Amino acid sequence: MRWYEVALRGENFLLNLTGEPELLGFRVIHYVKAASEEEAVRIAMIQVRKNRHLSSALLNTPENPTRLIRESVRRVWWRRSGRDGRYSYWSMDDSATIAHGT
Repeated sequence: MRWYEVALRGENFLLNLTGEPELLGFRVIHYVKAASEEEAVRIAMIQVRKNRHLSSALLNTPENPTRLIRESVRRVWWRRSGRDGRYSYWSMDDSATIAHGT
């Protein structure tokens, strides 16, 4: 098993993080141990989908699905815990950055 840094981009997430629903995108980096790049991406996507803060704030209906996209994946020699799992959000309505950390 090797360590991988997986960067994912989420789009079209209707979230209630501040008391009012907002259509947001986000970027997150996960460090995962896996046998291959493909497995690392699968594990990182599962981690995003199982994030309790994200899932509890999610308001999308089946007719308005979210998108989770692999931005990059690379092998690393150790886990950088300071960046692991930090979400950077932005408004899908405009390019303004929203500073939230979950």
